[in-house]
Amino acid sequence: MADNLRWIPANPLESSEFYPGFNPSSKVLSKGSVHSDGHLPLPCDILLEQDVEVVMRDGTRLYADVYRPPNAKLGTVPTIFVFTPFGKQGGPNRRNFDAREWRCGVPRKVVSGLEVFEGPDPAFWCFHGYAILSDMRGTWNSDGNAVFPCAEQGKDGYDVVEWIAGQNWSNGRVTMSGNSFLAATQWFVGAEQPPHLTCLAPWEGFNDMYNDQVRRGGIPDAGFASGLILGDLSGKNSVEEIVQTTEENPLWNSYWESRRANLKRIQVPLYVVASWTNPLHTRGTLKAFIESSSKEKWLRVHNSHEWPDLYNHNNVESLRYFYDYYMRDINNGWNFTPTVRLSVLGTGGRDIVNRPETNYPLTREKPFKLFLNGNSGMIEPHTSQESCARAYPATTGSLIFTYKIPSKMEFVGPSRLRLFLEADGSDDMDIFVTLEKYNAEGELQKSTVIDVGWLADDPEKERCDLITVNQRDPKFCSSYFSSGPLGSLRVSHRGLDEAHSTEFQPAYTHKEERLLKAKEVVAADLEIWPYGWIFDAGEVMRLTISGFNPHPHLRPNDPRPKSRNKGQHIVHTGGATASYLLLPLTS
Repeated sequence: MADNLRWIPANPLESSEFYPGFNPSSKVLSKGSVHSDGHLPLPCDILLEQDVEVVMRDGTRLYADVYRPPNAKLGTVPTIFVFTPFGKQGGPNRRNFDAREWRCGVPRKVVSGLEVFEGPDPAFWCFHGYAILSDMRGTWNSDGNAVFPCAEQGKDGYDVVEWIAGQNWSNGRVTMSGNSFLAATQWFVGAEQPPHLTCLAPWEGFNDMYNDQVRRGGIPDAGFASGLILGDLSGKNSVEEIVQTTEENPLWNSYWESRRANLKRIQVPLYVVASWTNPLHTRGTLKAFIESSSKEKWLRVHNSHEWPDLYNHNNVESLRYFYDYYMRDINNGWNFTPTVRLSVLGTGGRDIVNRPETNYPLTREKPFKLFLNGNSGMIEPHTSQESCARAYPATTGSLIFTYKIPSKMEFVGPSRLRLFLEADGSDDMDIFVTLEKYNAEGELQKSTVIDVGWLADDPEKERCDLITVNQRDPKFCSSYFSSGPLGSLRVSHRGLDEAHSTEFQPAYTHKEERLLKAKEVVAADLEIWPYGWIFDAGEVMRLTISGFNPHPHLRPNDPRPKSRNKGQHIVHTGGATASYLLLPLTS
């Protein structure tokens, strides 16, 4: 742990409009009843046991909610553990969805409203014979302080899994489910190897707080993480303060180590889901699929946003097949599911979806190296023998390089950008890079990741409305679109961890800061997050290098990151300073 780890008070329970009060009790929710207006009527009776005490190894008492079939035989019910900071009985998910246009692509009619934010719907799973248990230390009436996903949480998860397995209604098999935070916790619980943890389904979630979330490339940016836990978590005690902790712990230490899951210890079967377009989870999810030790694991990479994907009926049924196979020994053919089902983003919505593959990364990927030419502003197959230095204002400026695609090309996976850099007026540089696709007419080609027409009365009208307003105001529902992958690096953190770096994906040690000297030119490798897309002949790949984040994932009241940029950034190309872009070409 960091010596200067800070705590702040959790939102008080009485301030939460969703807190139903402490009420240890049992009741049956009747078939056909509607939990929330416009939502799905319950398809069966559900037994809700509220505020059930579960004691952790250190004596901390959690008060969980349990949904389960009321008439199931004892010893027959498999359980889905939802490790969540977002309350229970729906929690704040109604606010998170209802306040956004088109409910972020999740119509009321597809869920009961009992589901916690980014978690599975008890209505569906109890109907199919499963129990769902939800809770987390430090949230609502549960004791203790709330923390971000970490090794300590993994121990709590171990204790909850084993408690569930010991209940007289349980069949002794426990799994986990959910997006984002609810997926992140799964990696840490899996690393603890509780004996009754049968399988896991981490659908889009980080597992390395430093590199996936709050210090990507060494640049501090904990505002979104702080806003998440402060905006949605209520409790009796304290929550982990992440902004100052991130600022005060710039280098890798035991605190960050405890917040990186030991993926190699995960051995249970996995159903992993990722997308190329998630600004928070893509890197960690794909890295965990690769590095986990599970002998039986599946990956599905979709072409949409995590929320509509989570509640799409076809995907829920796919998850049920996975669970039924491992949690209930139903021979339903899940084992014949392709190891990898891959989506690749095209132009104008012409995406490839669920293409079967044997593995990820794709074994057929080849390095495709393109060199930056500072004189022409082009990206070229061959380096120029003439060196060039181009500068831009460090806090507001950028450089653009373009490559016209000669024939249809597909790129799947992370990319690596080698830059030769010089700081004029500073001893450090915060660099941000983006890759984008433009058509021959110079129009940005964005992928739509939330289908606002799904289950709408007039689907095409809703889709056209979204496109029309976004074209007029690109900030409108900007998170419903993706324009390409990003990368970032604080250049003093350029020291590489060679043991964990790959040809396409540099990894950093973050163990020291190597500040720049006046007029010093250094080579730095930037990690560009994984992406899967197809370019047609004549389209243009645009690389933008800047001193600011052009796509900040920030809400209006989140703390802004502190940059070290000042003066000018200078990018050197050609000759002995041949900056280049390395892409994963797959066809």
